[in-house]
Amino acid sequence: MKRAGVVAAIACVIVASVVRAEDGELEVAPPPTEVALEERVEPPPVDDRFVRVSGTRFVAGGAPFHFVGANVGVVHGLPHRAAMERTLDAVRADGLRVIRVWALGERAEDAPAWARDFAFRTGEEGWIATSFEHLDRVIDAAKARDLRVIVVLANRWRDYGGVPQYLRWAGVPFDEGSADAPGGPGLARFFDCTRCDALYRAHVRRVVERVSSTSGIAYRDEPTILAWELMNESSVPARSAPALVRWTQENARFIRSLDPNHLIAAGHIGYERAADRDTWLAIQRLPEIDYADAHAYPAAYQRVRDVRELTRWIDDRVQLAHHVARKPFVFGEFGFSTRQLRVLGVPRARWYDAFLRAGHRDGIAGALVWTYLPYEDRPSEHGIHPDGEGERRTRDVRAVLARHARRWTITPPEERNPRLGEAFGEAPIHPASREARGTSQVHDTWVDGVLRMPIEGFRRAAFEGVGRWDGGAVMHLWGSGRGWVRYEFRSDRGAAPSRLVVRMRASSELPGLGIGATSEDGARASVSIDEITIGTIDVPPDDGIGRVVELVVDDVELLARLFARPRARHSLRLEVVPGVGAEGLCLYGAATGHETLAPEVLAELPGAIELTYER
Repeated sequence: MKRAGVVAAIACVIVASVVRAEDGELEVAPPPTEVALEERVEPPPVDDRFVRVSGTRFVAGGAPFHFVGANVGVVHGLPHRAAMERTLDAVRADGLRVIRVWALGERAEDAPAWARDFAFRTGEEGWIATSFEHLDRVIDAAKARDLRVIVVLANRWRDYGGVPQYLRWAGVPFDEGSADAPGGPGLARFFDCTRCDALYRAHVRRVVERVSSTSGIAYRDEPTILAWELMNESSVPARSAPALVRWTQENARFIRSLDPNHLIAAGHIGYERAADRDTWLAIQRLPEIDYADAHAYPAAYQRVRDVRELTRWIDDRVQLAHHVARKPFVFGEFGFSTRQLRVLGVPRARWYDAFLRAGHRDGIAGALVWTYLPYEDRPSEHGIHPDGEGERRTRDVRAVLARHARRWTITPPEERNPRLGEAFGEAPIHPASREARGTSQVHDTWVDGVLRMPIEGFRRAAFEGVGRWDGGAVMHLWGSGRGWVRYEFRSDRGAAPSRLVVRMRASSELPGLGIGATSEDGARASVSIDEITIGTIDVPPDDGIGRVVELVVDDVELLARLFARPRARHSLRLEVVPGVGAEGLCLYGAATGHETLAPEVLAELPGAIELTYER
């Protein structure tokens, strides 16, 4: 028998063994006792009205399908709903082909009446019919304008409820202050929460199995829908990555059990740090995920400093999608500030132009700008407006989008970038670290066997993100993710010490001053002198203040070798130890006066890198 026949028969066994339980969970049923392996089962005919995947491209109607598209504010709130037709008219007029909408919104059962216009659900069972009916109209309006729709099913952020509301319903305690903290340290418990999953799946079933109240067409049979997206901007700390990967896989399978026709995307936010890059790639590699996606605001987070660097930032993501995960790639959101005419000294329109040029050259499947929405008296951070004063304010951006939409239609995106290819594998294209140069000072002021080096007196530092921050309670030099910082000093006069103490005020470095962090979110720093490791220091989770930590070295032989010559020049290097706990490093200096500090903390400031000789 041909191998293809065996594979087809085995696939039938697997499919037959999966049934759906009434509560929305997947159950495995006993396999059939007899399977006719000799009989080749032909796959069902492909309905080419739907968007499909072919290698690293989309196809629809037998032809390649690619797009410049837009996120649209047409679902939440009466003004946005009322302006829906006008907003979609602008999208269509600009030649865009796909829109992305949020079919989500979770509010407490006792939410005020106005909240119903921003929700699909109040309380665990309080389904709001008018919101679902409005979604029907959005899909109809998109279909009338020949637009495809990506439908997002949940939100990681607290906007309209999101993961925080699911956790509240499930009775899972979390730090409310962490609901908008990047990286999701306080909300990671959602992805391991059985009750949260059941609540989430109840909503997913309501949307995916819906039959439109206006067209009478079941959503699963509606080709206007391009894809289901599991969650907007899912993300977790590296230590919780296995839970997120598992959740993504299981819920993609759940949606596939409800709908065999549409593509499924994860909706993961993307990455900046190496650990997050690993998580993102693990998710995109899942066979249940049909295409890779990520969001892009590179100038806002200073990961990209100029237009030229932007191309490498994009290349890194496309390389992983096309040549490691081997899937089409879509920027589910991209944008640059539209509040100002220049971004990092460059006209904002040039950023949009450069972004889409790079995507076209890399052969991506699509890019959706954030965001088309009605103008409401003042500019929004990334708003693109079809009406009012906002139309005039963002006309330059719309012109760029329209020009590229025409170009992508006439000349399909095709990978022609020599930096991309199978041979390059997972190696980073965009630099994973940033280098900061400090002072040229060689510290040599010893007082009674003690040398205090100001925190800002470093020679060089290289981390995935690095900088100085004076906006909190205590000034600190911060480095995120993996990296190191180096100070230079001269040894004390006289004989080498018999004991050396290295002391500093430090913490890990987490987004949002570690809001929602746990005891697992600390870091370990290796300490070396002249490239010889003398020990490691464990630092506590980031809280914007840190704690005094020290390393004691009493290896007399080692110290004699290091400090054989008095007044010799040395380098002291602190390096974050790689691994799941590589949560960066903060070194704290003087109080800023912005916040009141406890007396015991003030007594230990200003912090410094302190070396003590004990002879």
